[in-house]
Amino acid sequence: MNKFAIALVAIAALGAGLFFGNRQSAPDLSELSGFSFPEPEALADVGLVDHNNEPLSETDFLDQWTFIYVGYTFCPDYCPMTLTNLNQMHTLLSEEDGPKATTLLVSVDPERDTPEHLKNYVKYFNESFIGATGTPEEIRKFADQVSAVYSVPEPENRDDPKNYLVDHSSSVILINPEAEVQAIFTPPQTAEALAKDFHLLVAHHESR
Repeated sequence: MNKFAIALVAIAALGAGLFFGNRQSAPDLSELSGFSFPEPEALADVGLVDHNNEPLSETDFLDQWTFIYVGYTFCPDYCPMTLTNLNQMHTLLSEEDGPKATTLLVSVDPERDTPEHLKNYVKYFNESFIGATGTPEEIRKFADQVSAVYSVPEPENRDDPKNYLVDHSSSVILINPEAEVQAIFTPPQTAEALAKDFHLLVAHHESR
């Protein structure tokens, strides 16, 4: 074998090593406590408003990681508990030199959760948190895209018109920097597990 052929073999071997090395470096997502979509679906036609009463569209999710919780501020249990866990997760992430994320609470109760009320509520848990709501139609359209389910009681079925409960799922949804639904974490959730899963998903996303 001449020197030229030897060089080609060496280059091919090096390339194969790099290729398989990159494949092996991708983290094992079977360790996730949640579910990651192999082919994430992009958000589309988002027509919400944030807690400053500014439009919130799918483009606002680009170039960042976003944790989403779909609930409402008058929730007596799961919503405050989950937002507390997300705040603790953000504290863990802030102590590390790595990627950060945003948290968004999407209210399904626009009758009571005005942008101003949402703002006061989310800032209680973390100054960086964002609240959003919209018309019943826009909220439903968004919730369907992130696989969140809820049921607001009709006015005639409420014992008190201003004091009622809303049934809703309690999953945390993660949106990747391409504004795609990357993963869903069903309860129970802990700050430590969410932070660990976030690192795994970021590493997997960057290895693609």
